[in-house]
Amino acid sequence: MLTAFGPFVTDFYLPLMPEMASYFKTSPSMIAMSLTASMVGLSLGQILIGPLSDKYGRKHLLVVSMALFVLSTILCILSPNVFLFNVFRLIQGFAGAGGVVLAKSISTDMFTGIELADFMAILGAIHGVAPVMAPLLGGGMARFTSWRGVFCLLLAIGVVLLVCTLRLRESLTRERRSTANVLHTYGNLFWVFRNRLFTLPTLAMMFTFVTFFAYISSSPFIFQQTYGLSPFSFSLCFALNAFMIGGGAALAAKFRKPANLLRMASVMLMVWTVLVSLCLIFHLSLWLLMLCYLGMLLSFGLMQPVSTALALDAERANAGAASAIFGAGGFLSGALVSPLVSVGNMMVSTSVAMMAGALGCLIFSSILVNTLRKRQN
Repeated sequence: MLTAFGPFVTDFYLPLMPEMASYFKTSPSMIAMSLTASMVGLSLGQILIGPLSDKYGRKHLLVVSMALFVLSTILCILSPNVFLFNVFRLIQGFAGAGGVVLAKSISTDMFTGIELADFMAILGAIHGVAPVMAPLLGGGMARFTSWRGVFCLLLAIGVVLLVCTLRLRESLTRERRSTANVLHTYGNLFWVFRNRLFTLPTLAMMFTFVTFFAYISSSPFIFQQTYGLSPFSFSLCFALNAFMIGGGAALAAKFRKPANLLRMASVMLMVWTVLVSLCLIFHLSLWLLMLCYLGMLLSFGLMQPVSTALALDAERANAGAASAIFGAGGFLSGALVSPLVSVGNMMVSTSVAMMAGALGCLIFSSILVNTLRKRQN
């Protein structure tokens, strides 16, 4: 449930973004800033909460995060204008980060090696199902309620998670916690970058998220305003695309050689992203665009588990800090790219952003593959 939480925070209201622009009497760019604000919060929250969990344990920080999420969601619902809404989305993202980062840290407490990679593949599949459910529910609710109704359901999910986390067992025992002071604990955020086997998959995944969030932030406007789909029809298309992420993550579990999977996934991502960009720039048919999106998101699903497992396994002693940096990097990429896709012609700016992300992923994945093979030899 915690793994699915991040996509719900970012994706749940996507089908209603054009409606929200009308409601708040603002531009699509300002509404897209709410997505940016949540991702900035998700990034900062992971950086602050992850290292602290190495020192104080996972459960208490998780409970506080879920309580803050419930409060900030109420404030989002009551927002009178888009500026306050974006501020509360920042806080909401910060609170939601606790669930995102601690889900990975708890997994690292429980598993190692191949078992960790397999479990990360399961979490990756869940991470693929969540983007399917979030916009599908949001688009379905758009038929009979406003964006506030969608946020009320998000509030209910937050309450359920808060109750569940109160019953969660602590995975990091006192004997295994960091005994260093708080400043040294945060110093681990920089220490992990000395390890190439952590830094390279983290950078590869950051660029992958550039491609992914360029798609996320532009798709409501491309599908609904350019191709004329209704909010519910968009949510169905988005759900089908997101389903491929889960399929890719499940398929990734079949590979036993990370280097082979990394090379294949990064090349696939580059090829499919170029094809998507051509569809957007030349405004080709919706069916062809959907086919190319499916291939692109399948590639994204393949990249997630292997890069996550490699990065976190390389920094097991600093699991909270490593999970924070890895998770924050992805959402920071999204925060930077989301407003850029609205600059100028959205079809062109989205294409440029997605191809830049896919190229960066290919470069750092290739360097990582060579590093892994040298270590094996």
